[in-house]
Amino acid sequence: MSLSLWRVLDKGWNFKLHSIRLGFFSLIRRSYSLSFGCWLHIASQDIQTHSSPLVTDESKLQYLPLETSEIRLIVLCPGSDADVVSGHIEHSSWGYQSGKQYEALSYVWGDIRDCDTILVGVRTVSVTKSLETALRHLRYPDKPRALWVDYICINQEDVLERSQQVAKMGLIYEQASSVLIWLGIATLNSRVGMEMLRYFANEKRPQTCPVWQTYPQSLVYQGLQEVMTRPWFERMWVVQEVGRSQHAVLLCGRDCVKWQSTDPMAVRCFIRMIKYAEILPEWTQLGLSTVNMRPLLEMLDFQDANQFSKPWGSCDRAAPDLLDLAYNMRYKQCTDPRDKIFGIWGLVDYLGHLEDFKVDYSMTVTQVYEEVARVYF
Repeated sequence: MSLSLWRVLDKGWNFKLHSIRLGFFSLIRRSYSLSFGCWLHIASQDIQTHSSPLVTDESKLQYLPLETSEIRLIVLCPGSDADVVSGHIEHSSWGYQSGKQYEALSYVWGDIRDCDTILVGVRTVSVTKSLETALRHLRYPDKPRALWVDYICINQEDVLERSQQVAKMGLIYEQASSVLIWLGIATLNSRVGMEMLRYFANEKRPQTCPVWQTYPQSLVYQGLQEVMTRPWFERMWVVQEVGRSQHAVLLCGRDCVKWQSTDPMAVRCFIRMIKYAEILPEWTQLGLSTVNMRPLLEMLDFQDANQFSKPWGSCDRAAPDLLDLAYNMRYKQCTDPRDKIFGIWGLVDYLGHLEDFKVDYSMTVTQVYEEVARVYF
């Protein structure tokens, strides 16, 4: 309980502070909460100030070691909105034409101090509220769903495993049947923004009456803004997560936009539809020119570039380069400065001149950037 709140109660209930020893009382007001009704209830309250997730030994997953050819999957149990999110961990063989089919989740971790719990096996596990909400929306009502989720499927406390799994993340997302892009829960006008993105993704050419002409001007602007300002578009990790996808599903609550990432013609048409809309005079007149579409266009461009030297597509452009990518994506956000490099590694991990570059979280920030300099100079 805060000191200011105690003073309100002191005045309202005529408590006498001088009758309580100050040192003992100081502990109570920091660590206990008071609830008033026709009775008084005193309950202890832990105060969390550090930056790690709120977990205890009992709420930590007990990981079995991974073989070189394995990844972990979380298999969500079916359930309704009111049910606790639950599932179990499975090890799956890793590589094309092997293992269990799965989807990979691309999302924002969220505030690690804002946590909720899910049931994994027999353990109640603490995860970020953002992840719990995503899993709640993604589980099927009538059948299991296998997902790869970095927060759960990588032992985050094992530096060696984390380094090895992050180095494979490009291929993990590439081999997923779909990459599920979780933007967050729906807001008041987000459905309009999602409808506009579906128009760009699905139409083969501009229509005489585009979707934004069917809504009031203020609703069109607000709807698109509520989608495009989501924190997901600012993350460094989404560059490779979506850039390496075969099939992408953009989700905002229950609303979704789907497209085939490995179809260069479809991806380029998606890009052209957005660019054409943005050069229209009416786009500016509606105030839509202030909506930042650049992050989405960048993601689509990386999908197009990823077709370079891939067996399912064709591309006549140069392969992406680690240094160029790091420069172009330098404004993207990540907590660990090393992830400005490791977070895009999955887009260039097949380039020959980088074969001795390793993702290694035992390196310091300085050592990581010295490695980049060694490769390029």
